[in-house]
Parts: sequence; C-alpha cells; structure tokens
Amino acid sequence: MENLFFECSVRAALIIGAAAIVLSAMKVKEPTAKHHIWTGVLALMLLLPIWTIWGPKASLRVLPPLTQASATQARPIEILSPSVMLSTARNPEVTLLLGIYLLGLCLLLLRLGIGTLRSRRLAREAVLREGLLTSSLCAAPVTVGFLHPKLILPEQWEQWPKAQLDAVLMHEAEHARRRHPLIQWFALFNRALFWFHPLAWWLENHLSTLAEEACDSVVLAQGHDPRAYSEYLIDIARSVKGSGVRLNIAGLAMPGSSLARRIERILESHSVPQISRPRMTLVSLVCVISCTAIAAGTLDHARPYSSAKHDATQQQAATTAQPTKFILGDVRIEGDVPDPSGVRDRVLNASKSREYENREELVDKVAQRIRADFQERGYFRAVIQIRSSLPLGLTDGKQSLRVVVSINPGDQFRLRNISIQSAAPDQALSISTETLREQFHLRDGDLFNTTEIRKGLERVQQSYVSRGYASATTIPETEIDNASHRIDLILRIAEGPHTS
Repeated sequence: MENLFFECSVRAALIIGAAAIVLSAMKVKEPTAKHHIWTGVLALMLLLPIWTIWGPKASLRVLPPLTQASATQARPIEILSPSVMLSTARNPEVTLLLGIYLLGLCLLLLRLGIGTLRSRRLAREAVLREGLLTSSLCAAPVTVGFLHPKLILPEQWEQWPKAQLDAVLMHEAEHARRRHPLIQWFALFNRALFWFHPLAWWLENHLSTLAEEACDSVVLAQGHDPRAYSEYLIDIARSVKGSGVRLNIAGLAMPGSSLARRIERILESHSVPQISRPRMTLVSLVCVISCTAIAAGTLDHARPYSSAKHDATQQQAATTAQPTKFILGDVRIEGDVPDPSGVRDRVLNASKSREYENREELVDKVAQRIRADFQERGYFRAVIQIRSSLPLGLTDGKQSLRVVVSINPGDQFRLRNISIQSAAPDQALSISTETLREQFHLRDGDLFNTTEIRKGLERVQQSYVSRGYASATTIPETEIDNASHRIDLILRIAEGPHTS
C-alpha cells in the first residue's frame, strides 16, 4: 500500500511538471487552452491508482547497464508459496499511516458531500424572479449543477445596471456551457483522494482560477469595457465581504478566487494572444504523449554495449555446439549474516552432483536453497539478492560457477500460537483441533520454520484423505507481531465431500 502511495505521488508530480513545462515552452497563455490541458491532467491523475495497479506498462531503458550479465535486482522473496500460505503480516507504521490517510480522505469527502447537497438544495429552493433564479443565501452570482447547471443570482441583482447584468449572465452562461462546475467537483474529489499531495490542492485552485479567467475572456470578447467589468467584479466582491455570507458548495461563484490577478489580466487582456487550433492540437498531443509516458513508463537497465551483436553470436553458437551443463562450484555470501560458513556448506552439499541446463536455473535454485535455510531458522523476512555468477572453469565438460549472494536476514521470529478453525463458521470440523494441531511438529515458542509448517499442512490434508475425504482445502494466514518477534498461524479448513 505504501508503495502505491509513493508511486502515485511521484508520477502525479512528474505529470504536472511535464504539463507545466510544455505549456511554458510552447508559450500557451490563453486561459481556455490552459484549462483544457489541466483538465486532462486532472483526469489522468484520477486514473493513476488504477493505472499503476492494472494499467499497461512500458520499459524505459534509462538506467546504467548491469555490470554482470547474470545480475538480478534485489526483490523481497516469497515467504511461503501462495498455494500453501497467505501472508497477512501487519506493519504498525503502515497501519498508522493508512489510518491517517483514511481519516483525511473521509473528512474531505464528507465536506465535498455536504457541499454537493447544499448546492442541490440551493438550486431547488431558489425563487424564479423575472425569469432568473434568485436566492437570499447568495451574495454573489453562482453556477451550480453538473449535467444541467443553473445560474443563481443574489437578491440585489435588480439594482445592477443593465451592462453589469449582461456581463454577469454571459460570464455564468460560459461556466454552464463548459461544464466548469462538474470539472471543479472532480478537482475537489481528486484533492480528497490525494489530500497529502500539495499539487492536488494547487491543481484544484488553479482550475478554478482558469475557469474564471476563461469566462472573463468571453465577456471581454463580446465588447464589454475592461475597466467597467473590473468595477463590476470589485462591487460584487465588496457585497460578499459586507454580507458575511459564506457558501460551502460545489459550484463556481463570481467573482471567484484570485480577484487581484483577474483584474490585472482583464485590464491587460489585449496582450494575451489567442491560440490557433493547429497549435492547440500540437500542444495537446505533446502533453498526452509526455504525460502518458510518465504514467505508463517503468525504469529499466540499458542493454550492455554491442549486446545485440553479442546475442546474435551467442545464438549462432548455440545452434552449432552442444548445450553446456552448469554445476555449482562455490558460494560466496556477503552481508552480516549468522553462520555464513554453515549456510555455504549446506547449499553446496544440497547441490552436489546436480546439473543444470542453464545459468539462470542454477542461480534460482541457489537462491531458493539459501532462502529455505534462513526460513527454517526463523528468519521469516530474509531477502536474497544474487550479485553475480562467475565462471570457475570446466569440470568434466561442465561449466562450474561461483555464485555471489547478498543476504539481509532481518529479524528472527518464533511461533506464538497455531489456531485451527473451520472455514465455514456454522460448520464444525470433522477432525478435532487437537488432532490437527498434532500434525505440526512445532511447539509454541519454537523458531518459525516454514518448511515444517508446509509439512504440517501436508499431513493435515493426508489426515482428511485417510478418513475418507476427497480433499480438504487449507487456508493458512499469518499475523506478525514485530515488537515481540512472534507469529500467529491461523489455519482455516474447508472440508471437501466425504467419499465413504
């Protein structure tokens, strides 16, 4: 979960940064065009969690090439096979962070939900006066609603000059036509989803400002005087401040945010160039390509120099020569690990007289044996990394290899308790839990030995088969106490049909 938060946060920052660079490099200043681009960024940011988990990925070979052809990236090992055990280890720090995130998410979603309900109530209770909706709750014109936005005016609108009323109606009509309230609602939802990310707050505020500026541009394009229009905005802002009315709703209100910046832009509107359609298409295309690459790209190592030629040579040699067998000649262990000599000897003895078809198969088997060795001694979270596999020469026509391994054993855990229960809460087990517990040769307090646990699970299944059951599905889970270094094993059993 924490990896998902981190990856989405980094990708979101890169996407927003890429869009900002494109807009700056291509000198896009027209607010309508910028609002379109940032709306696309908002949509992509909302899709990031889904894309990160299930979306397509593309490998970007920008990292330096690996020095050893057989080197592998470090990765956490599988503690038990997924078909045998489901690990539900709980990390207190992760649980705390998840709780804080969910608290912030719920608070902001609650606020958004309340604002949405208030906006619907405001539209429903507004009074129709001379063909225009009016509400005493409004101190400024506001556009609310998603599919069918509605303009609601304050009660004093009848006192406005006709030019001011025309400008306000035109401004708010643009909000409705461009579906700005719906976009702003999704921006608020995105802010709730990424409330821990400063750029989510910036994006919501920036979209609101651009929406107001885009509507201002339409009003000015229809011939309204910039100075008079600025005075209208200031007058409405003064009315809002004097009334003390504060609406917490999901909508767009005039005059909106960043009034000083808007007025400055209105008075300098002649200096903002309009963007042509071909140029807007080019800007959109560049943004789509760069942002999609960031969302889908994963960093990978570059191929070594002349690797294509080397691969072709190797393939040609493989077609003319007999395949070479590989054997394990030596193991070198790096890292501060307990009993490194014993681990080395046990792995070498287990690999004695074993031949492998290729280097990768040998390396994987060595990693599996080292992993099993540590897990049998309670090192439940041991992490194995193969550094390299170096040739030692030919022995009886077979290539001997020295495998260099880096090990982080982690903490040593002990078994605290094994609890056994039926997978169906309303159905008792046919075999007593005492008998099933005896199939595990580990006692409470023993080192958590995954090999013995697997054997115990196999003996449980054999016990059911010997009693006439076609099968019995064992669903084991682990609960880890990091403070005491103890592990609880919870075994749920789903009994199959009885055949006798």
